[in-house]
Amino acid sequence: MQPVVKMINATSNSRFFSSAYIPQKVEKPYYRIGVQSMLGFVTNDLRSFTPVMPSREYNFTDLGEFIGFNILNGEITRLDTAKLIHYIFLNMMHDGIHGKNKGLIKTPNAASTAMGTGNTKFILPHESLDSLFKAHPLYSFPQIPQFLKDSINSAIYQFPTEFTLYGGNDLSTIFAAVPQIEIGSLYGTELLIRLIPPVDLGETVGDFAFWGLGLKHSISQYLHNNHKVAANFDEPINPYDIAVQVVYQGTSLKNTVGITKADLKANATIYNANIHGSYNFGQGFEAYTGLGYEQITINSTYTYFLPVEIQWQLGLLEQGMHETTPGYPGDQNPQSTDLTFTDTNIKWTIGMTAKFGNFRTILDYSLSKFNVLSFGLVYEL
Repeated sequence: MQPVVKMINATSNSRFFSSAYIPQKVEKPYYRIGVQSMLGFVTNDLRSFTPVMPSREYNFTDLGEFIGFNILNGEITRLDTAKLIHYIFLNMMHDGIHGKNKGLIKTPNAASTAMGTGNTKFILPHESLDSLFKAHPLYSFPQIPQFLKDSINSAIYQFPTEFTLYGGNDLSTIFAAVPQIEIGSLYGTELLIRLIPPVDLGETVGDFAFWGLGLKHSISQYLHNNHKVAANFDEPINPYDIAVQVVYQGTSLKNTVGITKADLKANATIYNANIHGSYNFGQGFEAYTGLGYEQITINSTYTYFLPVEIQWQLGLLEQGMHETTPGYPGDQNPQSTDLTFTDTNIKWTIGMTAKFGNFRTILDYSLSKFNVLSFGLVYEL
């Protein structure tokens, strides 16, 4: 899911500016109220990832975590069987993937993210697991009694032979729409406000909400007379204008994901600083371009259960059933994973605006790690 979280945040971090013209001062405040819509294009690197089977190389000193020995008689005084089995499994995976028995466990080179397509499987043949267990140093360790070896071997043989990594929804684009208000002008400065309550953006994305605040300041006012006092929508005297802008956004994303019914909660903070310029052709038409720097930090929490197919193989759920039944308790121990992602980005934007009375239409395209096509419809009053 992480590419989805990254993509929806990157897509929403667009459509901050169009015209760089800001009057230094106005007779009374003006307002631009509109909806900014963005279409983000999913790149191939976001459609797949390299899956990794958990593994751990065997180290004799690790055994103290699970087994206690009486040095005098060699008897076991303490034993955590469940953790020992888990440790041995990790050792076997390391040996079968990276170690001297490399190749007994084959891992896929790529798997689908939630935006890709096609299922992928980890295959764990029982004969490979048997060979890897017998090659494990503890198998021939004299202090390990036979009953414990048998118990470990029995547990390993109950492991599922397949782990499926489920394909995504084959997305090539992600869409977002944002209400936006701009208020000006004081000392050549405009205020930008964005706010959207939780909105369901579909099965793949989930409920998305965010808010944003920004300030845009005219550089042109220091270069030429930029209307010391202007009526609200006077066009600039000079055809070109330059402005700088800083924007801060906070987002929240919630979803229930896939076969594991993972409960996803992701919160992000995004900073954007840009410099942009515009050229007024007259007749309400204006072209603009800008270069921006942005930083995004995403904190995600995933809480999830074993897939039902794995629960069937483990005997936790009755074959073919998705809910608990008498004698089949299901997975009662949800797991949790926390991820923090931070990235920076340089974005170049080029676009056009057309004004019709008090309405303004805006179209632009941003080039960066995440290319975004944006469209805006604004009413000025």
